Amino acid sequence: MKILFIFKSENFVVPIGLCAISAVARGRGHQVYLCETNSADPFKSIARIKPDMLVYSSSTGEAKHYSRLNSAIKQSFPDIFTVMGGPHPTFYPEMIQDNSFDAVCVGEGDGAFADLLLAVEDKQAVDHIPNIVTRNNLKVFSLRNLVEDLDSLPFPDYSLLYDNTPMGKYPLKSIIASRGCPYNCTYCFNAAWRKLYQGKGRPVRRHSVDYVIDEILFVRKRWPLSFVKFYDDIFAYSADSWLEEFSRKYKEKINLPFFVLTRADLVTEEMVRLLKNAGCHTISMSIESGSYEIRKNLLNRNMTDEQIINAHLICAKHRISTFTNCVIGLPNTTLKNDIESLELSLKSKVTWAEFPIFHPYPGTELGQKSVDLGVYSFDFEKMHTSYQHESLLNCFTKKEKNAQMNLALLGPVVIVFPFLKNLVLKYLIFIKHNPVFTFTYYLTKMYILRKKIYVTKTNFWTSFCIFTRSLRQEWFRHENKKG
Repeated sequence: MKILFIFKSENFVVPIGLCAISAVARGRGHQVYLCETNSADPFKSIARIKPDMLVYSSSTGEAKHYSRLNSAIKQSFPDIFTVMGGPHPTFYPEMIQDNSFDAVCVGEGDGAFADLLLAVEDKQAVDHIPNIVTRNNLKVFSLRNLVEDLDSLPFPDYSLLYDNTPMGKYPLKSIIASRGCPYNCTYCFNAAWRKLYQGKGRPVRRHSVDYVIDEILFVRKRWPLSFVKFYDDIFAYSADSWLEEFSRKYKEKINLPFFVLTRADLVTEEMVRLLKNAGCHTISMSIESGSYEIRKNLLNRNMTDEQIINAHLICAKHRISTFTNCVIGLPNTTLKNDIESLELSLKSKVTWAEFPIFHPYPGTELGQKSVDLGVYSFDFEKMHTSYQHESLLNCFTKKEKNAQMNLALLGPVVIVFPFLKNLVLKYLIFIKHNPVFTFTYYLTKMYILRKKIYVTKTNFWTSFCIFTRSLRQEWFRHENKKG
């Protein structure tokens, strides 16, 4: 069969899940194709390729765009089987009732997609397949066990993206060394994920070090690579035997700078030493809020200011750059709380910080709490892929929402240029939200990411192209919002 993956590129973020599913299709002898909607017309691609199946993967913010597109496609090509996987259908499978998709995939799709391909190829019903949800089995669908041995899976089909989009030429490549996260942050889906899969296997699983090394070698042989970004929710939990082996083998066989994510309350001198020895250039640890009470009681992130500051200073001591996130516009919080997040980031001497505006995602504890508090009702049409759009909560005034949007853009600028703090906090965040702030944010981001966070050895022109692409996408979001 011919499988066409529909994908909208967002700032060089590689959908590794989509690549994993493509590997399943290729492994069973099917032909796979990609339509990147920023650069190709899906209708022309369908007319040219004549696919048997269309596949989407979506978060909640982008699901509305894919849903509209699929409805239009179905009107012209009603016989093509269409399916969506990813976070949105996983935590809101009810979407199948109001959409034109033939099916959605809930949870891990490796085995489910293999069975789906077989059923569609044989023109059989798909309602019996675990993890596959249709309008017929919505109330009674089942889930298969989690994949215990991640090394049994093929490498993701990176060629799907790297041979068909500019991502292939960009020397930063993303790798995932594990699946799952054991923590219960209320804004995240991981707690709901573990509940979904309760009794169906270990939620947190790791590839062996050798598998990870071989995967990176596989990528480096085929595409430019000068910097590795590990996209695991948490790459390092402690200075354990896995990390010791990784540190030794990565240095010996790969020897490239890399980026990882972890938590501040996990960081120790020994962990950072092992990461630094391997070649770690950047560690990302989310602060999320500058208020201990908000972290503990609202976000379920019970770590002290001292732990956060100390973890970042340990990284600075070992000359490792740091990247953090602070969620602003949380339910029933104040602008003062948001500014506390900026202040704690400055005290922690982070290299770069983002200040995304809170999105109440379905399936998350904080998303449901926002509904229970009466400050939000789920409306997926209003959700965005950008976290710098106006807050969706009704507990803030227009003036407060405007200040939040400005802080989301200018907070990162203050991190890089702290002398601007008073100007930004006393005056600029209260000015009407405007394109100048957006431009300033992206210009600063281009500078700091290129110089301090991702050392990709790209020339100025390549970085400039990425910068202008980001600005265009933000402009399109702005115009769509106005429309």
